[in-house]
Amino acid sequence: MTDEEDHEEELLEAELEQSPEQAADWLRNLADELEDGEELTVSTDDDSVTVALPEDNLEFEVELEREPEDDDHDEIELEIELEWLVPSSDDE
Repeated sequence: MTDEEDHEEELLEAELEQSPEQAADWLRNLADELEDGEELTVSTDDDSVTVALPEDNLEFEVELEREPEDDDHDEIELEIELEWLVPSSDDE
């Protein structure tokens, strides 16, 4: 495998602070696009990226963790990861 084949391109990364209701609305919009479209647009206040959705199944991973923050609080982290293949964007 060459270095070019091994290169990962980050399309979008954001860390947002929102209310549970705002986060639910954002996730609901994402779910609607997953269900309805051939493309998925991921948007933040500053950026927006659109990618093709798979014709078949995708890989879906969920992880829920609890990590102690201090004597009074724990941090809960929910990670949702979706993976799928799309045709390469190489012009070769």
